[in-house]
Amino acid sequence: MSRLSGIDRSWPAPRTVVVDAAIAATVCAAALLVEVLEAGDVGTGLDAVDVATCAGAAALILLRRRAPLLVLMVAVIAAAWSLIPDDFQGALPAAAMVALYTVASTFGRMTAWTAGAATATALYVTAAITSSDPWYGGDNLELIAWTAVATAAGDAVRSRRAYNLARQERASALEERAERAEHALEEEARRRVIEERMRIARELHDVVAHHIAVINVQAGVAAHLLRDNPTGAEEALTHVRRGAASVLDELGSILSVIRQPDEATSATDPLPTLDDLEHLIADFANVGLEIEWHTTGAPRPVAPAIGLAAYRIIQESLTNAHRHGCHRRATLRLTYEPDALRIDILNDIDTDRPVEARRGHGTIGMRERVAATGGTIDIG
Repeated sequence: MSRLSGIDRSWPAPRTVVVDAAIAATVCAAALLVEVLEAGDVGTGLDAVDVATCAGAAALILLRRRAPLLVLMVAVIAAAWSLIPDDFQGALPAAAMVALYTVASTFGRMTAWTAGAATATALYVTAAITSSDPWYGGDNLELIAWTAVATAAGDAVRSRRAYNLARQERASALEERAERAEHALEEEARRRVIEERMRIARELHDVVAHHIAVINVQAGVAAHLLRDNPTGAEEALTHVRRGAASVLDELGSILSVIRQPDEATSATDPLPTLDDLEHLIADFANVGLEIEWHTTGAPRPVAPAIGLAAYRIIQESLTNAHRHGCHRRATLRLTYEPDALRIDILNDIDTDRPVEARRGHGTIGMRERVAATGGTIDIG
């Protein structure tokens, strides 16, 4: 339990014991010195009561942290007894002040000042009744002053301790909040890295798959025509060179974006859009894929993200039609609806070839692009 909200029942630390022992020794030494001086004036000496009183005061000071309220009650009773004029013992009122300080520094302000008022009342009334001085005498009022000082000092220490504890808790809370924010930023950075990695993977697949398919077909044509038709073979090799150059250019563009140290404007070529479909279809026509292209509705500009996604989906679909289809034919329909862009790509497939053999990463990339733009896709 916190010392600010109750009693600390644990044994005090060695340093605390040394401090309390020093306080007790100081109080006892001062009280015995006063007794010796007063005894010399009247021609008497120290007696057993003086020593026992100092021992009791020392015990109260040493036990004050274990049970502050109980020790204060005993100390006030003992201090009131010591105010009897016949045998005044100064160690006991001093022990009561130390115990009062302990209560004020341990408990709340209401408890502290209530205990201080009760202590001042008990000691003052006892002194006023038993003393020969008038009730407003300096010695009587001095008891009230000492109790006020002890209570105020203890309350100030408690307030300072509470302030330091609150400041430490605020610092801990701020540190914990900063750690959570840093963790959230790390998670967000990790998520963005993963998303960027997936985006780059889609771009690489879409770019490479299309041009490598062209290179593969034209290389086969060149090998077939090399001996019998050198002119046709040369034309096919020209398409191979052109496809390889396109692969290198687009890979260079993607890699230059990856190497950007920040988000500065890249000097790469603009990303393809639906306006580039004519060149894409011409490339497929050069490798022998016959494409029937229809547009329905009034063409209109679309968002860059949607235009890029549409272009890449058409590119991947036509690449798959060229690689896996039969009859070298495909149909492309673009329909501009009031609130959507519809893309239909149809081609004949080789039914003798297992479906699993036609599956790859391209369909995954198409689904991710469609999902990123809030659309739907049906592949079958």
